[in-house]
Amino acid sequence: MSPGVQRILIIGPSNVGDAILASDVVASVRARYPHAHLTLVVGSRASAVFAGDPRVQALVDTGAFDSALGRLQLARSLWRYHPHLIVDLRHTLYPLLLKPLRAWRYFLWPPRRVAHMRDRHRWKLRAQLPQLTASGDAATAESPVWISPKDQAHVDGLCRRWQLAPERPLVVVCPGARSHLKRWMIEGFARVADRLIAEDGVEVVLSGEPEEKPIIEEIVALMARRPHLAVGLTTIRQLGALMQRARLVITNDSASLHVASAMRAPTLALFGPTDAAKYGPTAPRSRTLRRRLVCSPCEQPQCRFNHECMRFLSPEEVYDAARQLLEPAT
Repeated sequence: MSPGVQRILIIGPSNVGDAILASDVVASVRARYPHAHLTLVVGSRASAVFAGDPRVQALVDTGAFDSALGRLQLARSLWRYHPHLIVDLRHTLYPLLLKPLRAWRYFLWPPRRVAHMRDRHRWKLRAQLPQLTASGDAATAESPVWISPKDQAHVDGLCRRWQLAPERPLVVVCPGARSHLKRWMIEGFARVADRLIAEDGVEVVLSGEPEEKPIIEEIVALMARRPHLAVGLTTIRQLGALMQRARLVITNDSASLHVASAMRAPTLALFGPTDAAKYGPTAPRSRTLRRRLVCSPCEQPQCRFNHECMRFLSPEEVYDAARQLLEPAT
């Protein structure tokens, strides 16, 4: 690295969904400082979003520094990097070590009116780098998640394998979520997918991570029609490339939802215990379905009742909402 090159450090999230929500920050910083050397520090799961991204010159996985000694080693490495600018989305102590005279900026919290996590990340960026002009946000006009030609080629191969009919709309269904409380009913996904295939002539692709294979298999077993299966066949960015081709994405509150928003894909999001104001879809053509109950959104790891916030979403209303989104925009 040339001594004259500006060095920028971004400290980002640890999980995939938050990393996608924070990808606007990476895109905006790169747009404002196109020739800077950018180091991004994220968790192990989040690193999959940015691995190989040409906008990032150094990707640091915090999972390699989990111990107390490891954290000291990471702090020493960041100090030796000597960044000119820092963006800290996690409110760590590193800015106190690296920029002690300006550290107060990194402990400011967005006001309550800034509800959505994507907007909160943007607010922190502007608070910490006030010199960032509006031109830095121009990068968000396109997808903030980088999709490589190799990712696109992989999805091309899947589409050929599935023999997708180009004249039929593609619907990507993502029935999984890391928390079981955020998952809608398996029976509901099966009924909606069946109706979309039978009544609307769409191609349905069921997508999920490898550990979600049992969920996908249960849905397929309940269906009368045959969907295409992408479970375990795509990385998070390849899923984005697939969603770019979709007429509609149906998903729970999960990383898949944020991928769909980043790709500007029309999205039907099913919400229960989590707050759609914080994590809901941001694509131009999207809709959130949730049941308004006194206990929802609770944002708790355990349900005190019987999961009514998700069980009370009927297959009929999910199908009706999906069909409306499939209609051409007027």
